[in-house]
Amino acid sequence: MLKIGFMDYANVYPIFHYLLQDNNLEFIKGFPADLNKLMRNGEIDLSPVSSIEFARRHNLYMVHNRICISSIGEVKSVNIYSKFKAEDLDGRKIYFTKESNTSTVLCRIVLEKFYNVKPVYVDDENTADAKLLIGDKALFSYYNSDSKYIIDLGAEWYKFTNLPFVFALWTINKQALNDAYFNTLKDNITYYASLFPKDIAVLSPKYLEMGYTIEQLADYWDTIKYDITDEHKKGLSLFYKLAYEIGETEDNGADYIDAAFIK
Repeated sequence: MLKIGFMDYANVYPIFHYLLQDNNLEFIKGFPADLNKLMRNGEIDLSPVSSIEFARRHNLYMVHNRICISSIGEVKSVNIYSKFKAEDLDGRKIYFTKESNTSTVLCRIVLEKFYNVKPVYVDDENTADAKLLIGDKALFSYYNSDSKYIIDLGAEWYKFTNLPFVFALWTINKQALNDAYFNTLKDNITYYASLFPKDIAVLSPKYLEMGYTIEQLADYWDTIKYDITDEHKKGLSLFYKLAYEIGETEDNGADYIDAAFIK
């Protein structure tokens, strides 16, 4: 039985709503950073994985060739909540969530490469001038926060690059490719993604109970993009190049992106 990493975030729930009904799969729940570690250790077979995890250990993985988690412009659920504008964060303390790997690298790129500021990254949220949040915490704060500035990292990336940003890839440990159920699972994920966002009435009850409105959910799920296009691959290549320049990867990613996609 294939073991699937499950992150309980609204950005990927439209797929997992259906996947969780598949009795042929075993689900392992965790934050993106946790699932990255389980994938690299071979403890799960397939998962949405932080795009930076793939860059760092691309020799271990193959990638679903049609599905990712991305935004083209603002993402609403990967944000810096700040007392200061981005350009005024030089020397200021920023708290980094421990839930994510890709978003912390993206945050560094936006601030250090695009705005040419060098904050101090800290573990204590209470002493920070700004905080980086992801997932449902960030999304709820996006619609309800009283922060003076909300710096949407998807919007910042697009403003400076004019490219989509790929936050996560559906990544497969290579040994799982031989599993008899793998091709069925791959096709199912593609199909479930194709239902989105047309099935908002089916997906929304869970989040309405959390305090979101139907308008907020429609707005957010219209923001998230699942298809991988050539522009997404260009965005990935640039992200990996910039991550390499700030010392977050050992190579710039130019040679392995296309080769990793399952044909």
